[in-house]
Amino acid sequence: MKFDKIISLVSSLIIPSLLYTYYYPWIYNKINSYTGRGEDLDDKMDILNVILVFIVTWILISLFILIFIIPIILKKFKYKK
Repeated sequence: MKFDKIISLVSSLIIPSLLYTYYYPWIYNKINSYTGRGEDLDDKMDILNVILVFIVTWILISLFILIFIIPIILKKFKYKK
């Protein structure tokens, strides 16, 4: 069961990282080649840096939920009793 959660967590970090690193700049540059409205994006990003960005973002969102959302939910359940 823990192995499934680890795989899920890793894939939830790797897949957006790959999309952000390779797919989004590629599709933006393809669209920009037709519209010509701006400069092309630099598609030479480091995959490890992008993974680290998603890890930091995931941690910050988790902390936000733990600090602000969980106490609100707990208060609602406390008042229902």
